[in-house]
Amino acid sequence: MPGSNSTDDQHWSPLSTLRAKWAWGLLAVFAIIYFGVAILTSAEFADLAATEVFGGLPLGFVLGIGVIISGLVITRIYLSKIEG
Repeated sequence: MPGSNSTDDQHWSPLSTLRAKWAWGLLAVFAIIYFGVAILTSAEFADLAATEVFGGLPLGFVLGIGVIISGLVITRIYLSKIEG
């Protein structure tokens, strides 16, 4: 608490809480997924992104949907962890 001088408050860090550790960890996972897909769909990898998979859908589209779904899953994981 601001203005409090207790011994417990001097050692408290918002980055050391379990909630913050989960938040930062899941943020790192999502950032890797997001930027990985961004790189794979960039101009240098246009041929790879245009590769047809799953009945003619381009790989870039499938990866984009994967980013959206992974965002939902990661959000659900985080909410289930902080709600106990």
